[in-house]
Amino acid sequence: MPPTVFSPRFAARKRPRQKRSQIVVNRILATATELFQQDGYAYVSTNRIAESANVSIGSIYQYFANRESIALAIYEAASSRAALAVKRQAIELMGLPLETAIRTHMHLLFDVAEKDRYALFQILNEVPELREAAEPISFDRLIHHAHYMFIQQHFSAADPLAISRKCYFIEKTVISAVGQYLDERPDFLTREAAVAEVAQFVHRYVTSLQNEPAGGEEIPAAI
Repeated sequence: MPPTVFSPRFAARKRPRQKRSQIVVNRILATATELFQQDGYAYVSTNRIAESANVSIGSIYQYFANRESIALAIYEAASSRAALAVKRQAIELMGLPLETAIRTHMHLLFDVAEKDRYALFQILNEVPELREAAEPISFDRLIHHAHYMFIQQHFSAADPLAISRKCYFIEKTVISAVGQYLDERPDFLTREAAVAEVAQFVHRYVTSLQNEPAGGEEIPAAI
């Protein structure tokens, strides 16, 4: 898969090719993530990132054009980590009953979202100008194929467009709901209960594929 091409304003200046260079870039991203999360993106300068990461400001600009490109790299790394976990699990779930597989998968979505909550959800709110650039590497975009293959296995007779529609709305609504839950953590809803609610919603929504013929038009329910 070719690398994503970003606007020059946000693109990394160069990719690290040696282990030592990768260590420097990882340190910059880890430090920037910590500072953005702690103090807010608007209050963290590239000079402060360099000082906290114990690297020169020249090292930062060697790899990143500006602070926005650092934020985008943080988002891209988090999306890639989360998507890789989802893709690996999707293969493991292929042999499980649908309801069990969905509940197990929802647990993983909560896990990866909680692990990288700031990078996956908050950073684009703080840097909205990155939204368009981040779309090709968004978490929901990267996991779409894994979800499609999983659903297709259970509903092999379903219309491909219908499966794509289900995947689209599941990814948009579920990822948003998970992020909202992790932000709010309401007293009346434990994490286990939240997983169960989301899994039940997904199971009911996906099984509606049984009512859709190969042509893609939904069969009206009997009255």
